[in-house]
Amino acid sequence: MKNLRRVVIEILQEIEDGAYSNLILDQKLKGIAAKRDRALITELVYGVLRQRNRLDYLIKKLASRPMAQLELIVILALRVGLYQLIFLDRVPARAAVNETVNAVKSMVNRGAIGLINGLLRNYLRKEEVIEYPRPGEDPLLYLSIRHSHPQWLIKMWLEKFGYDRTLQLCRYNNQPPELTIRRNSLKYSEQALVQAMKSAGIGIEKKMIPGSYRLERINSVRQLTLYQEGGFMVQGPAATLASLLLAPTPGQRILDMTAAPGGKTTHLAELMGNQGEIIALDHHQHKLDLIGKNCQRLGIKIVKMVNYDAREYSPTDRFDLILLDAPCSGLGLVRQKPEIKWNKTRQDIEKMAVLQFQLLEKAVQLVKDNGVILYCTCTLTEQENQGIVESFRLEYRNKVELIDLASDLKRLGLDESFPARNHRYLELFPPESGTEGFFIAKFKRR
Repeated sequence: MKNLRRVVIEILQEIEDGAYSNLILDQKLKGIAAKRDRALITELVYGVLRQRNRLDYLIKKLASRPMAQLELIVILALRVGLYQLIFLDRVPARAAVNETVNAVKSMVNRGAIGLINGLLRNYLRKEEVIEYPRPGEDPLLYLSIRHSHPQWLIKMWLEKFGYDRTLQLCRYNNQPPELTIRRNSLKYSEQALVQAMKSAGIGIEKKMIPGSYRLERINSVRQLTLYQEGGFMVQGPAATLASLLLAPTPGQRILDMTAAPGGKTTHLAELMGNQGEIIALDHHQHKLDLIGKNCQRLGIKIVKMVNYDAREYSPTDRFDLILLDAPCSGLGLVRQKPEIKWNKTRQDIEKMAVLQFQLLEKAVQLVKDNGVILYCTCTLTEQENQGIVESFRLEYRNKVELIDLASDLKRLGLDESFPARNHRYLELFPPESGTEGFFIAKFKRR
């Protein structure tokens, strides 16, 4: 049997090379039979990604040479070993050290093996006396190390949210995420969905946002008959809320400007009762193919996939509604995809903001007079959210007006739980909303 820590290290190495954690985990876990082993691999992969800064702080403290001189495999093995020693009480310390060392015996030289073994045992000897940065002396460094987020991101959030809310956000991000779904109203009533889940031994709890549910005691979503029959879509509650706020009606013509992977596209079709037309744009054909498969599974017939860069799309007729789920830095999804916080930079945010503004400019050209544009992101940066909206509203003040979301939230029974900021746009702060980090604004063309 393959050493499970080696599987973890191989997965982490692929993530370092650019793989998405959820996709590579799904791929690798197919070859692991035991549920307990799959759970351990999942916890170690996501745990190391979440706690990377804290683990690296310890490596720098305890290593006999600078971290920059260590091979990546050695660093990954040390992260995996330290994570077990700090966070997994159910794994005996001796087993954690030995299994981690054994995992890399055929991957590195004897000197590296000795370094790994020595550093992990050194941690066990010194764990009670290792000092961390203190919040009162250096709050930025404390949050970055102890709660494991990059310093540039902590600095940005401190300026935006203040210390207490940033601490809340970091703690929230380092917890395992809930598994949430959106019911396919074209096929299942709420009662039928709940009963089917309970019959399958799966715990299900209704979320505050209509059509959204949290699942428990589930091993693989895609193996469920209910999933295969199109009973639901895996989707976060905030993403579900976006389509509800756009409020489509049957017979309308709608453009989803950046549609992949299609969660909101299919939700719009459901809300329209499968009547009307939705154009789903994306400039990657393989992503459009995924949307097509989901439409087929969910029984949706009104979506037309178009392979195009939205900035260059010029159809003959304009649209009643436009959804711009803009490409963004994704920093509202750190809990779900912890590698995001290590892969993004300030420069990425600046590039995204330019693209987002260009897409909004195109949306104005494509929407009918009195038509509506809904702009949303899954991030928590001023530059991509409030900054974009205010700049766009100012530059296009003769063509668009910002719609107050308060009435829409009241219609959904969410006005007290999710108040619109200054009676305009909506920013969902994860520790308070219990959702992904999300931003939503709604414009009407004059």
